[in-house]
Order: sequence, then C-alpha cells, then structure tokens
Amino acid sequence: MYIALSTIIFCIIIISGILFYISIKSFYKKKSNAIPVEYLQSMNYLLSDQHDKALDTFMSMVSVSKDTAETHIILGNMFRNRGEVDRAIKIHQNLIARPELNPRVRQECSLELAKDYLKSGFLDRAETILIKLANEIDRPIQVLKYLKEIYEQEKEWEKAIEISNNIQSISNEDLSITISHYYCELAELELTYLEDKSIDKAKKLIKKSLAYNNKSIRALILLGDISFLRKNYTDALKKYIGTYDNYPKESYLVIDKLKNTYAKMNKDNNFFDFLKSITDVKNPIDIFSNINKSSSVNMSNEEISNLYNNEILKNNINLSQLSEYIDLIEKNNIAFDNTSLNNIKICIEKYSKKESMHECIQCGFGSTKHFWQCPGCHQWSTIKKNIINNSNSHYVI
Repeated sequence: MYIALSTIIFCIIIISGILFYISIKSFYKKKSNAIPVEYLQSMNYLLSDQHDKALDTFMSMVSVSKDTAETHIILGNMFRNRGEVDRAIKIHQNLIARPELNPRVRQECSLELAKDYLKSGFLDRAETILIKLANEIDRPIQVLKYLKEIYEQEKEWEKAIEISNNIQSISNEDLSITISHYYCELAELELTYLEDKSIDKAKKLIKKSLAYNNKSIRALILLGDISFLRKNYTDALKKYIGTYDNYPKESYLVIDKLKNTYAKMNKDNNFFDFLKSITDVKNPIDIFSNINKSSSVNMSNEEISNLYNNEILKNNINLSQLSEYIDLIEKNNIAFDNTSLNNIKICIEKYSKKESMHECIQCGFGSTKHFWQCPGCHQWSTIKKNIINNSNSHYVI
C-alpha cells in the first residue's frame, strides 16, 4: 500500500515536471518569435556604444512588429537628438519602406523623418512629407506648426499666413500677432522696390496687418515710412510722432526716423526742440544720445551734462551712449572732473555684468540690435530692450 502510494506520487511529480518543462519551452518559443534575435543583438550593440553595428542590425531585421517599430522610432529620435541625423534618417526611411507597417505607425515615423530633414536643413523634403501628412491626419495641428516653421525659414510669408490661418481654424490658438508680422514682412519687401505700385501694395498689406493686430507698432511705423518714401514728410512726421506719443517705450524705434524727417524738412532745430520737450520720457537718454551726432545742436553744455548725470545715476545708459558720453568729454562739452569719472566707473561696473542691449524674454537670446522675430526661439515680438537697474534686468520695448 505504502509502495503503491509512493509510486503514484512519484509519477505525479514526474508528469508535473514534464508538463512544466513543455510549458516553459513553449513559452520561450513564443517569446523568441515575438522578439527577433536581431533586435536583441542591436540592443546589445547600442548598450556597448557600437552605434554603426546597432544600426546595421536593426535595418537587417526581416520583419518589424508594432513594438519593435516603436523602438526603431525611439532609436532614430535618439540619434537625431545626439546630432547624428544621417543615422536617424536611415532608420526612419528603412522603417517607412516596410510593407507590413501599421498605417498609424507609418504616419508617426513619417513625421519623425520630416523632423530629421528639418534638423539637417532639407526643408523641401520635410515640406513634401508634412503636406502629405496634413492631408491624411485629422486635426494635424503639430504637422501644420512644422510647416509654419519651414515657411518662416524660407521667408515664404504668404504660405505662412495660410498655414497659420489653418492652425487657428482647427485649434483655439490665437496667431493674430504672428500673422500681423507676416504681413509686415511682405510690406517691407515691397518697399525695397521703391516703385509706386509696390508702395501701394505695401500699404494694402499693412492694413491687413493692422486688421489682425490694430496695436502693431511695426505696422504703424511702416505707414510713416510709406509717407516718407512718397516725400510727404508732414504726414510721415505726424505718424512717427503719433507712434511715439502712443508708445513711449518704443521711442528708440522711431527717433532716427523723426530726425531724418525733420532734416528733410530743413527743420533740424525743430527736432532738437522736440527732444528737449520730452523730458517726461521713461528713458530720455535714448532720445538725447543723438545730440552729439549733429553740428546744429541747440543745447547748452550744462543741459547736456545734467541730462547724462541724471540718466547715469538711474542706470539708464547703454554702452553706445557711454561711448558718446566720453566723446562729449573729449570735445569739452562735458567737464572732465570727478563727477564724469565717477559716471564712467558706474557704467563700466554695470555693463561688466551685461553684454547685450536686447534680450528675448522667452529664450534669453541676447543681441545688440532689435529683431521683430527672435533668432533663437523664432517667437515674434519677444525681443525687449534691456536696461540695467540695481543689477536686475528690466525690459523696455
């Protein structure tokens, strides 16, 4: 009885072991079918920093599943982010060529290939892919944004306007300010031709710009430029002064235009009378720094000296104006004494901490000149004039 029971238990253990072995073998057999050997090899190459071998192994895979396709895409993105765009392009191109690829995954991979081309500067190739995707995908907002980026780089402003309007129509994003800048870009291009028809066209484009953003300082200044080009200096002066009065923080953008307009009207003295009348400006040194550029200055040395003393104490002076201040000292318009030496010291100490006069409030891009579109992050109207005040930056534009 005991022997029979032991035999039965032993048989059960043996059978259980066999069944366990068969199930384990079957499990690993399925797994080996799901994960190709090439996939594991390429992962090993990748981890050991042998990128070329990893790339070759990935591309030699006979078939690609949904899971391995996602890994292909991630790997390609990794190469692109590392700056190895040629490898990213090879991976994404190879994946798209697979006939068994899921349509949704194919679209995702096509978008990544377009981003590869964008990164490497092949804008025409990226544009072709993105236009195709825009027609295939529902609510292709991100695709359209990449197209907008391409048209900005290529300065295809009309296409950029069309794409921006499409983005607005399928999303809640307001691109009015951006579109307003696009129309200004087109208007500025027309003004370079200096022909009556072009000037008329520029005026129509500026009106469209104002239709999108009626507070566009750029468009208002351009209207003054049109009057100036048509030698209607009285109207140009009116528009420039209007911009100056309504947007005092932007005074430095029109001051040279005001000066040139007064000069064309043979009223240089009027310009300097105008300068002396605007002492309530937040940063008058921007305006008065033009003083030593003209031989017809109608200001006393004491007035000039007091102006610079006050503005330097307020930390409202940039490096260019400091250079002008030193020129005035050299010309004996300002006394070379302890006060002027202390002023120079104050400016140097402040500007040893700051190298640029303009800075983007979005990405921090620094520049000595004003840009309507930031060269760093490509955002519009984000470049602000930087004034040092108690070691803290504050923006004026």
